[in-house]
Amino acid sequence: MSPNQCRVQNLLITMSPEFPIVIVGKEELYPFFGKADCKEQIAYVRDDLPKSVKKFVTSHELYHLRDETKWWVWREYRANFHAALRHPWGFIVCAMISLSMTRLRCYYNRFKEGK
Repeated sequence: MSPNQCRVQNLLITMSPEFPIVIVGKEELYPFFGKADCKEQIAYVRDDLPKSVKKFVTSHELYHLRDETKWWVWREYRANFHAALRHPWGFIVCAMISLSMTRLRCYYNRFKEGK
């Protein structure tokens, strides 16, 4: 564990310069890889992801915490673009593992619901 990390009730919490990043089990977020809680200003990232994907998802979620864009599609595009520039390999691997039927159904439902 690095000096900017701590464990609280089996959760690994990393302090970024601005926001806490909580590493959680797959069951907490599935089928999503991460979540940005803008109200609490906390990023959540799944612990079962490959290291490169975890870096990409962390960057993606931290971007959400700073972004004030209203339309969710534009918000996702911006967060993906920002994170892909910093972690291109993580973006590629993330895109590949996102092609499962569960994830594709999740994306479809999200577009259908408009959020």
